[in-house]
Amino acid sequence: MPEISNKLKDLYYKLAGIPLLSLLVLYSYNLVAGNQKLSWSFINFISFCFISMVLWFTNRQVQYLIRKKLFTIRSTGLRIVTRFGINVLVTLILTAVLFRLWNVLLQQDALSNTSIAALQLISTVLSIITGCLYEIVYLNKEKESDIIKIERTEKSKIQAQLDGLKNQVDPHFIFNSLNTLSYLISQNPETARLFNDTLARVYRYILVKKEKDLVMLKEEIEFASNYFYLLKIRYQTGLKMTIELDDIVTENYMLPPLSVQILIENAIKHNHFTEKIPLDIKVCVIPDKVTVTNNRNIKQFEIQSSQIGLKNLAERYMLITGSQINIDDGKEKFTVVLPLLKS
Repeated sequence: MPEISNKLKDLYYKLAGIPLLSLLVLYSYNLVAGNQKLSWSFINFISFCFISMVLWFTNRQVQYLIRKKLFTIRSTGLRIVTRFGINVLVTLILTAVLFRLWNVLLQQDALSNTSIAALQLISTVLSIITGCLYEIVYLNKEKESDIIKIERTEKSKIQAQLDGLKNQVDPHFIFNSLNTLSYLISQNPETARLFNDTLARVYRYILVKKEKDLVMLKEEIEFASNYFYLLKIRYQTGLKMTIELDDIVTENYMLPPLSVQILIENAIKHNHFTEKIPLDIKVCVIPDKVTVTNNRNIKQFEIQSSQIGLKNLAERYMLITGSQINIDDGKEKFTVVLPLLKS
């Protein structure tokens, strides 16, 4: 059960409700009283206000005390009967004492037992109505509390998933980069040094942006260009990449970090390419989306892949932006469309 019952702020309910209930009891009684009607005197009004206040505060406190225990009753019907049964019992006991004291002290036993019973009945009905209003407020507060808890839980769950997906990017990138560096050290130390310097700049981008959900499109395009330069150092020939910006202002758009890099890496991982049959990657940036396309020349041997890259990208996009990436797996071309967000 949500912990909201004892925190309910009902001062204005009491300030308005107690005098109103007093007037309703007095008015309702006079409608049915016959020869034993009560005068609309100040002392009667004050007396009824006092009785209403005692009923209000007592029933309110009793409900606070039993509310948690009521939720241990599984049957909703039994819980409702118990809740209002206690309300009726408390009201009948209090009114039996208070109205008879009032009748003796201020009315000189002017009212009969039947009249006292009528006042008790009217007070009980109004107490049940007041209890229903309280219950509506409670349930509304509990609903709001539940919604907030669900939203917080979902946000925490999404953030945990997102953090996990972000953490997958770094080992993936490091693994491929170290393999490349290891190869170049043995083949060409000077190129390895150049590769290492460029890798440092590229990886600095990852360290800075890894905690961010979104980055500027301009930064991501620059990073993709640097990343592709590392690939050119390794492969020398067989790779081409063109970037078309379509005259848009890249500062106006954002996307999840490493999005384009993952698609470039994915194209290289799954396609065979040579100087005569190059892998041609085209990055086309137009308003509201980035399209990354590569020609297909699938490698004949089986690729040992964890499928982290593209799956990671799709999941991150959904978690961060609520949008899905569009994948067109054609026979001759492989295309991925990344939605952009306005900055």
